[in-house]
Amino acid sequence: MNFTKTLKALSIFAISFFVLACSKDDPKPAKSRGIKFEVSGSFASTLSATYINASGGGTVESITSLPWNKNITYTPSVPSMAISIGATGGTAGQTVRIKVFAGGTLVSYTPGVADGSGMVVITSPAYIFYVWDCQKT
Repeated sequence: MNFTKTLKALSIFAISFFVLACSKDDPKPAKSRGIKFEVSGSFASTLSATYINASGGGTVESITSLPWNKNITYTPSVPSMAISIGATGGTAGQTVRIKVFAGGTLVSYTPGVADGSGMVVITSPAYIFYVWDCQKT
């Protein structure tokens, strides 16, 4: 249970950091809002995926087998997205890989390996749809 709380806290921190980093004064042109998460590897226990959903909220979903894919088209009000994967109950050395595609192009690849206790936690870098101008002019 402590692992789940830690994973949720880390995910909320990461999401909040990227959402609240700048003011919305001057958004630049948006990138592709069609995102595909692809999770693969040899991890044989149930994984927990925590990600920003299409409207900008947080979603936690169980992954019972690999590979796992999720396609999301984000609304214009969502500035960024990220995904975290975590689990216990695996075997040391089992792998998990997160690939994030935007508009069909690979934008991040994050590998992870279960530690000696069979636990794995990995988080993709945040993908920012547009960048706000953080400097006052």
